[in-house]
Parts: sequence; C-alpha cells; structure tokens
Amino acid sequence: MNLSRAVPPAFAGPGTNKTVTENSGSIRPGSIFPKQRNNNMKTNASAEIIRITPEMAVEWLAERWGEQRTLRNAHVNRLASDMEAGRFRLSPDAILRIGGKIANGQHRLSAVVQSGKSQWFLVMESDDEDLYKVIDAGLRRTVQDGLFDMPYAKAIPSIARWVQAYENKTLKSGSRNGSEATAFGKLFPTQCEMIDYCKSNQESLTSAACFVNPLYEKTRLLPMSMGGAIYVISDLRGCVEKAKSFLQLVYLEGGNTAAGDLRNRLIANCGGKSKLHHGYVFGITIKAFKSFCTGTRPGVLKWAKDEPFPTI
Repeated sequence: MNLSRAVPPAFAGPGTNKTVTENSGSIRPGSIFPKQRNNNMKTNASAEIIRITPEMAVEWLAERWGEQRTLRNAHVNRLASDMEAGRFRLSPDAILRIGGKIANGQHRLSAVVQSGKSQWFLVMESDDEDLYKVIDAGLRRTVQDGLFDMPYAKAIPSIARWVQAYENKTLKSGSRNGSEATAFGKLFPTQCEMIDYCKSNQESLTSAACFVNPLYEKTRLLPMSMGGAIYVISDLRGCVEKAKSFLQLVYLEGGNTAAGDLRNRLIANCGGKSKLHHGYVFGITIKAFKSFCTGTRPGVLKWAKDEPFPTI
C-alpha cells in the first residue's frame, strides 16, 4: 500500500521523518526520538507522523497483531465525537505496528472510520514482538491533568460533571457519581469536552471550589462536588448569594429552613445502613435549594420515581 506520509506544517522540517535504528547510538537531526545502543534490542524501529484516512484505517483494522482488547463502543463514540468536532489532536501515544499489523490503536482507528475524518497519528513500525508487553503500561491522564494551571484543578472536574448533569437534564436518581449522571444513554462527555467546559467556565468553577471547600472540610455532609455545582448553577442564574447562604446553613448551621431540612436528611443518611445514591442526593439538594429560594419548606425530602426532573 502506498501511504502518504506528509507531515502537518507544525511538524514539518528537514529530516522529520527520519528512520532511527538500533545502531545509530545518537540522535539524528530531526528524528522523532533518539535510540540508544542497547545490546538487548532485537530489531530496528521507525516512527513517522502519518495522516490516516478512513480507507487506510479499515485496511489496518483488518490486520491485527496478537490478542486485542474487546472494542468498547462507548469509547469509540467519544473519540469520533471529538474528531467530528475538530477537537482531536495529534498525540505522542503512537500507534504501534508489529510486522505490518496493528498492535494497538483499534479504538482510534475505528473512530476514524466512524467519523469519516482523516487524522494525523504518530505511527511506530517494528518487528520486535516484545514491544507488545509494554503497550498501555503508562498512567492514563485525567481531566484534572488537563487543568494543571487552574486553581482547585482536582475538584473542578467533579463539580463540572454535576453542573452538566443538571443543565443537560441527564441527572438520574440512581446515578452513583457525577460521571454516570452526565451520561446520555451510553454516551459520556469526552475528556476534551470536559476540559473545554472547565476552561470556558473557569471563573465560576474556581469561585465555587474556593467557597465550598472550607465548608465541606468542617462537616463533609454534602459532597463538595454537589455544593460546588449548586454554587455554579446559581451563579449562572444570578442568584449566587442565595446559594452561599444556603450552603452555609447546610454544612454548618442548619435551622428551621429548607437548608436545615436537607442538613437533617444528610445526617440521617450518614448514620443509615443503606446509603442514598449520589444522584438522588443531588436531586433532593436541588429541591431543597428551590424551596429555600422561595422561602418554603419541602416537607419530606424525596425524589419519587414518577416525579419530574428537579429544577431550581
């Protein structure tokens, strides 16, 4: 097969597509990566940046090396969504081909086929079968890692997930965490989508984490992610001061208000044998906050099966 191996402008330069062999012992000008002398190396290896078309992806997927993981359609859907939206980027995580057969990258290649969009990939060619042993051995990066320059980067993604679950009306009482709550059927927001959302709403999310964290650390009654989400949802609607008063009462003071009713419900949940799902807790938190804003009391805080999606 005749492959087009032109490189994107950002990577173009003299010798960019140089092949590096086991005997080079030094870095060649413009090479993708250096190879050091190693008597244990069995074979040569080369790396190139290649634009893979849907047709090429189909052909590569037909020739797979070794045992591959079961294809996860949800992951393919997320990658395809990023490709269709133009969010997918060239990654340093190379697609490895051993003896002309792909040893990894089946999800990315399947997404190229599904989206119908050609993409740039770093492709490594080798006939060293031992390379298969170290595929995916690294630590997977998270949304938090993509927000390294933001204050409260560890807390912000979980806050954002509950906010998105509310805004997109995907919240379910049986959701065990924020990730499940954001799912639309079997589709989840992609990592790129989450990072973009967090950066676009950085000011509100950071303010929420800054305000809620000290309150949460004192009692840990309402998960910080949910308290932060109430703050952000209110901030987007111009009633953040109400949210501050509500959260102060929920975490610390209680009283004869809807915030106090929620606090008592959370205390009972902490001491009970059967814990409420997090989706249910967030739902009754929304209901309590709505009552707090109108100056009413919710009575028994619950989210019945036939009850409409809770809103503020």
